[in-house]
Amino acid sequence: PPRDPLLPLATKTPTPRPAMPLQNPRPHPTNATVVLGELQRLRSGKLRLRFADEAINRFGAQSQVLSLSLPLTSRRVEGRALDTFIQGLLPEQQVRTMIENENGVPRNDDFALLRAIGAECAGAVQFLPPGTTATSGHLRDLSDSEVDDIVRGLPTLHAPDSLPLTASLGGVQAKVLLTKTDRGWAWPAAGAMSTHLIKPEPNTNVVVEWLIEAEHWASRVADTAGLRVAQTELQDFGGRLAIGVKRYDRGPDGRLHQEDFTQALGLVVLDKYERSAVRPGRLERIASEVSNLALRPTLFKETLLRMVTFNVLIGNSDAHSKNYSLLIDVNGNFENAPLYDVAPKLLLNRRLTTAGHTIGGQPDLRYVTRAHLLREAAAWGIKDGRAAALIDDVAASVARAAGVVAPIPELRHLPELIERRASQLRDGSTLQHMPADLAS
Repeated sequence: PPRDPLLPLATKTPTPRPAMPLQNPRPHPTNATVVLGELQRLRSGKLRLRFADEAINRFGAQSQVLSLSLPLTSRRVEGRALDTFIQGLLPEQQVRTMIENENGVPRNDDFALLRAIGAECAGAVQFLPPGTTATSGHLRDLSDSEVDDIVRGLPTLHAPDSLPLTASLGGVQAKVLLTKTDRGWAWPAAGAMSTHLIKPEPNTNVVVEWLIEAEHWASRVADTAGLRVAQTELQDFGGRLAIGVKRYDRGPDGRLHQEDFTQALGLVVLDKYERSAVRPGRLERIASEVSNLALRPTLFKETLLRMVTFNVLIGNSDAHSKNYSLLIDVNGNFENAPLYDVAPKLLLNRRLTTAGHTIGGQPDLRYVTRAHLLREAAAWGIKDGRAAALIDDVAASVARAAGVVAPIPELRHLPELIERRASQLRDGSTLQHMPADLAS
């Protein structure tokens, strides 16, 4: 049927499992590019993906090098799994609306938006216009005042010199993707790699006070406790504080492929929070399906349990399916991506109670106990004794780290809350048993 011009889908071949932390790529590396296929929009509006013979020959039929939910095949791919994978690459809500306006893209037109900003996506994929080839793009150095203006202007985003916005990252928070070089900050243009995402403190509709300071503190606690976590720093941009997050899917050798749990499980973005306790739950599905594709299946499941325990411990009410991700190497092997977006929201606002996923059948962070974590781990095939040891180790190491990493004065209550929560995880009680004056 008649359709829009083909949109080639290319991927930068990732290097297997980079060590953390990542270094800033300078100059922009160019690693081997493989054309994975072509994305089409049919007259009906549906999306269709045709994998290239080159990709199938290189990676093998049924390889999941692109996504757990999109194995390579010679057949045409349409439907929910494709739609949700594409949606997972794009921004959400008002951030999306702003970028649509900036690029003159119709509302809710995934194909058109991807055509405008798909040259720099999460992971190693690039979506490029017909007849073009993948390039390393170019950087436009930014002065301090230009960076300040960009960050202060968020959620409205204006590129310097009227350059087009060519970078995409999912999520609802206002943010900008920039590249850090030896000279300072730069604007990634024409598909150049960004190295950091910059998220400022919200100006309006503030649900959680001191949010980015709390996220930065929790990230440092996780790192001090020995958990893999995206590196963060706080920086003032002309009077507006922002958190800078170093991208774990960018390395000195190029782009590293990844996908989040919504993409891996074929979930629409609006369903990123799991609210049903029907088995198998999402975490159980990931532990089962992905561990079979991991080089070290046991390590994959145990690392996931440590990450889930950490998010429960700190009261992260945004630990949903877009805030866990998987790294995928060139051979289609999966591993856990580092933790990210680890703000302890429940400890700052008692109304934010969702666990993001059901854990042992419990979706409410206030009621998740050691027993729920053990039940969840058992569903993944981890024996109770081993699961208990992992949970206790995370609780102890995070409690120690919270006592060492000093928060800002406004958040000085957080270390004690974390230490009490660690004790409660060990003795089997719930967050509801915490004194009201501390939990407020």
